[in-house]
Amino acid sequence: MHLFRPLLLVAAVTSLAACSIGEPFVDRDTTFVITSPVISKPKRAGYNGSVTVCYTDDTLPATRDALAAEACAAWGLTAVQNSVQLWQCRLTVPHKAIYLCIDPAMRYEDGSYVNPFSESAVADWRKAHPTQPAAPADAPSLP
Repeated sequence: MHLFRPLLLVAAVTSLAACSIGEPFVDRDTTFVITSPVISKPKRAGYNGSVTVCYTDDTLPATRDALAAEACAAWGLTAVQNSVQLWQCRLTVPHKAIYLCIDPAMRYEDGSYVNPFSESAVADWRKAHPTQPAAPADAPSLP
């Protein structure tokens, strides 16, 4: 019994230490693929106008921003942080930062961004701003 306690303590410390060793990454939303068997592979990050970056307490904000910027750049858009959710990602990278992929030129009158992945939102914005330059392209199509 006395041998069991130190082993239990070592196991607990090791498992807690393992929680802080994950690398930040862009979540590719594979849970959608699991629940929808029609789709055979994960979608490209940002396909719906947002990018989720999972990270640890040790991850610098610039690292998170760079991962999101790279994912949004694939669509020709800019990443803007929208929210942070603690303890909502994986065990080794527990936190989640959610970014919007936006075109900085496309804003509503209240300052909020137009979702370039919503065809109706882009069409409404273009009607209201006919003289301003439009988004780099039409609403991106899904891969």
